[in-house]
Amino acid sequence: MQRGIALVQVLLIVAVLSILALYFTQSARQQVHNATLMVDKAQAYIELKNAQANILYALLTEQKDPEQTQNSQNQTLINKWNFHGEEFSYNPQVSVAIQDLRGLLNLHYPNKQRLTQLLTYSGLNDYDAQLMSRQIIQWQQLDGRTDSLPNNITARHAAIHDIAELIHLGLAPAQLNALRANTTQYKKGAFNPMTAPNSLLNALLAKDVASHVIMLRSAKQLTVREFSQVTGFNESDDIILYPSNLFKVTLNAQVGEARIQKEIYYHLQPTGNPVVNIVAVKAQ
Repeated sequence: MQRGIALVQVLLIVAVLSILALYFTQSARQQVHNATLMVDKAQAYIELKNAQANILYALLTEQKDPEQTQNSQNQTLINKWNFHGEEFSYNPQVSVAIQDLRGLLNLHYPNKQRLTQLLTYSGLNDYDAQLMSRQIIQWQQLDGRTDSLPNNITARHAAIHDIAELIHLGLAPAQLNALRANTTQYKKGAFNPMTAPNSLLNALLAKDVASHVIMLRSAKQLTVREFSQVTGFNESDDIILYPSNLFKVTLNAQVGEARIQKEIYYHLQPTGNPVVNIVAVKAQ
């Protein structure tokens, strides 16, 4: 009887010790994982900051004319980069997307026809797209009629600060995503369709024309002359076929399981003061 009780006690002690051992092992693994993640995150941050500095230096010092060939110490970067927001690999840890803001639609004072084409491409029928274009414009305008707005929506009477605000107009996720990718509130003035994202080109051009332009642009063989001939876009007061000094730079760094994303809006003034004006920063 006593031997049986002793055996049970031994088994209970062994079970408790096993549970404690498993707990300490699991805790140690978790601590090691957390420490590794912190080291990886610090390294990812360093890689991202290094890429950010080099990209900014190149934007300030290199020619951005797609037709001009050049030899540069940044030739590897120049061979990879583009200004229409298509992501490219900066190094094994960092990917970058550079968007010339001139290639996006101005959401504060949009060209109604182009905005309607974008909304149609996002899935709306022509009537709803035209109505939504009017609503976006009237909702922001300082004065004037707002006859296109529903009775339950009060005009903002000011320029929006973030595209997410348009949810108040009842936009569906598909339309919000299309506007987020192809419009900006950080620029004014002329439009450069040569640096428009692929989705915006598909919205503004016939399918075969857009495909041809995208193919040439990806191969870095697109010239201003051919772009104008194929698309019908020619330089005017509203169109400038050359990158601006306004850029959105999106950087993604990953080391191990650690990921960091940063989105910076730059206004570059090589002869101004300050030379680099950071309009906005969004980090994750």
